Amino acid sequence: MSRRTLTAASVGLALAALSACSSSTAGASSGDELTFAAIPAEQNADPLVDYGNIIKLIEKNTGKKVRFVRSTDYNAVIEGTVSGKIDIAEFGPLSYVLAKNNGAKVTPIASTVSQGRPPTYQSYAVVKADSPITGLAGLKGKKVCFVDPGSTSGYLFPAAALMSAGIDPKTGVSPVMAGGHDNSVTSVTAGTCDAGFAYDQMVDKLLVDKGKIKQGDVKVIWKSRPIPNSPIAIRDGLPEDVRRKLTDTFVKDANKDRMVALGVCADVATCKATSDGTVWGFGAVDDATFDPIREVCATTKHDKCSEA
Repeated sequence: MSRRTLTAASVGLALAALSACSSSTAGASSGDELTFAAIPAEQNADPLVDYGNIIKLIEKNTGKKVRFVRSTDYNAVIEGTVSGKIDIAEFGPLSYVLAKNNGAKVTPIASTVSQGRPPTYQSYAVVKADSPITGLAGLKGKKVCFVDPGSTSGYLFPAAALMSAGIDPKTGVSPVMAGGHDNSVTSVTAGTCDAGFAYDQMVDKLLVDKGKIKQGDVKVIWKSRPIPNSPIAIRDGLPEDVRRKLTDTFVKDANKDRMVALGVCADVATCKATSDGTVWGFGAVDDATFDPIREVCATTKHDKCSEA
């Protein structure tokens, strides 16, 4: 990703939003607080509802206040970690790799896990249930919703799949950046896009549970190979004791059972670990966990992977 594309405006707006979501009024990354940012999964989500439990847990375990922002832009989170203004970031797998490629001094410590599921997820291509499109070849010349150029399941893996089907993701379709996985799917049901890409649980569960789509409104015409789950990464420049406490927080305490036992959540049924209600907690990872993303980048030579 070109550093030139990480505009000052998008970064400034995202970082300014930190103060609006703050549990502290101190400056970013001060000694008494930690700045926590996350890429967008759903538009118009309430970060203090989605991440309130994790924020409480971090504050409890580290003794520091947390300023949180859910950015509306993947670039702003990437640039915030590159510039050292973000201490804790929830990335998508690709946006983590892009941040590292652009010089972010961060280390992944954990990734999301869902109870009873492998530590991976998939990208789906969906169309309306009554659409005549049955596979990726049918998307040629169509209006197709992606999520964001920095999204793994909402752009990179779909773009690679389209290329394998002989379709240029930029010129072989009419691309639309929906901004969130929810918008990508609901744009299909609304008829704005002929097809859309999103991660599996957004299609299978989350939008149905929230009443935004009904079961059977869309059909899945393509599924990706397994993708490593989204990582939490922390700034390398944080004091070692803080880094250790954050690692322990996510790996040992940030699951629903443990958060109930610690009094952070009232019960498992209503406990949320992230904005994705299917997430049970977090498991330990390292940089090598995301080598499959680098492999797709190397195979496709996709420009979003090679730009720096």
